[in-house]
Amino acid sequence: MKEKNSLIRTILRYSIPSVISMWMFTIYTMVDGIFIGKYVGPLGLAGVNITMPLINFTFAVGIMIAVGSSTMIAIHFGEGDWTAGNKIFTTATLALAVFGIILSILITIFIEPVIHFLGGSGVLFPYVKDYMSVVILFCTCYMVGYALEIYIKVDGNPVYPAICVMTGGIINVGLDYLFVVVFPYGIKGAAFATGMSQLTSTSMLLFYILFKTKKIRFVKLKFSFKELLKISKIGFAEFLVEVSTGIAIFVFNIIILRELGEKGVSAFGIIGYISSFVVMTMIGFSQGIQPIVSFNLGAKKYANVIKTLKISLLLIIATGVIFYGSINFFSNKIISTFLNDTETFKMTKYALAAYSFAYIITGLNIVTAGYFTAVKKVKISTIITILRGVVLIIIFLEILPRIFGTAGIWWSVPAAELVTLVSSFYFIRKYMHKYEAIRV
Repeated sequence: MKEKNSLIRTILRYSIPSVISMWMFTIYTMVDGIFIGKYVGPLGLAGVNITMPLINFTFAVGIMIAVGSSTMIAIHFGEGDWTAGNKIFTTATLALAVFGIILSILITIFIEPVIHFLGGSGVLFPYVKDYMSVVILFCTCYMVGYALEIYIKVDGNPVYPAICVMTGGIINVGLDYLFVVVFPYGIKGAAFATGMSQLTSTSMLLFYILFKTKKIRFVKLKFSFKELLKISKIGFAEFLVEVSTGIAIFVFNIIILRELGEKGVSAFGIIGYISSFVVMTMIGFSQGIQPIVSFNLGAKKYANVIKTLKISLLLIIATGVIFYGSINFFSNKIISTFLNDTETFKMTKYALAAYSFAYIITGLNIVTAGYFTAVKKVKISTIITILRGVVLIIIFLEILPRIFGTAGIWWSVPAAELVTLVSSFYFIRKYMHKYEAIRV
């Protein structure tokens, strides 16, 4: 019993700060949405939502490298091999910095074709361009910053990253008010506020890495693409978690623009802000338990590997039920925070009532995928992620509107999560027995 309570405390110690970090990131993104919705209007919200697949992609690359490398680092540290762990850390951080700079340059050069590809034509084009042209300049911070958060947790300090993200969030809110309300720079002002908040939190994280860490540090090495490929392979499932979100948003935007117009995209954008808070909570929890699972795997404490998964699944389903109930109970207040437009309000409320069923299930699939990443069963994580994030959503977006009309659009995500859950439970039952057979 004592061991179980200790494990629960460890899970909460790592997961709660991780969740808080995700909350802070999501909250200041939502604050952007509130300022844009109130002071720019529904077209501004739609413009930001058109940009989101690109933001998701940059964030996804950061997650892939961060999760892949941190899993390897945690296993090496569990084995007592500090040198190998730090070589992985140095390779990953360098790769993210270089990729971020290259991506910023390429998107800046080819920004108009990118906007047209994402569906930002017509009346939405100037809004998308104004937002994207500023935000993309800070994409290196998105990628490197998230990675540094995870590395500091692996180093044994799960609280400091949350402080950094919280500081960035406070700066974001202040700059939003300054550059959207006081100085009416509109959507460009909101983008600049977001970028500066990312720069601030990343700088604070880098300061800790350089001067405060216990185990993690930069080391001299010969850069290895082979090592980077290994890192990317382990983190690929987590990359798919995030990039599939971007793909889903892209597909939704195209279909909603066709069926419901720009205000439909605005409604989906608001649901996206709400869902981002929910999903980021689930991802934050998943990221929090991964170092625990990986460390225990490296230390051959298989009983703790199993217990961590079981406890995590119970905690995450309770979280999902709470989110579903509270969001629907306060839906009027939540939606009105973003909007003054009555037509868009009604559309959003109806859509959210259907879409939010997914919140009960989503966390189970995310935690399961994260668990299999942590035990280096990347193929399984990939299957779960592709199913829930891309394949099933596209299938249901094609089928359900034909049966239920436009209402089917909003039910496609709950349907995808439910079908994926069957697969998740299958893999859990299959591989749980393996560790039960060899646990010590």
